[in-house]
Amino acid sequence: MDNISFKETIRNRLIESAKKYHSHLDKKIIISSESFVLKQEYIIRFYETNFLHLTGVKTFLSPLVFYKKCFDGKISCDDFDCDSTTQLKGLVRLKMSNMINIDSFFINEIEVQEDFEKGSIKCLLGASDNKCTIGFVDAKYCLRPKTILDKNHLDKEKPIIKVVPIIK
Repeated sequence: MDNISFKETIRNRLIESAKKYHSHLDKKIIISSESFVLKQEYIIRFYETNFLHLTGVKTFLSPLVFYKKCFDGKISCDDFDCDSTTQLKGLVRLKMSNMINIDSFFINEIEVQEDFEKGSIKCLLGASDNKCTIGFVDAKYCLRPKTILDKNHLDKEKPIIKVVPIIK
């Protein structure tokens, strides 16, 4: 049996994740609750150019070219860095373990928090399925994903609201 390198494993996950991420493109995900304070409803959109940042890998490619190469299965191990430091390797491992499940994130009830903060990350909305947390920031007419974190990182000291997302 051949040993597959960490980088090759990540390459394969990038390809698989891009296809799953694609399921959210051209959709509006509506998160609404009368319990929200800032707005009653948030509309979330996913864009091809947000994919790269969510993976944690480093690359010289533009975010759009990176996504397209991953989606088309043409990304090579020379196109990105995921293991030059122990910190980067750990970050990518955690992000990619959640990215391969991103297509099912909004299927069931999720927990949501307005004004989500984790360390230096500040988002208008944080959402968790208790396996991971996705932070969303303003993109003018909707929210877009900014970060994906392993496990639930919603602040238990602030209101957490359970909602069932509406996908259109």
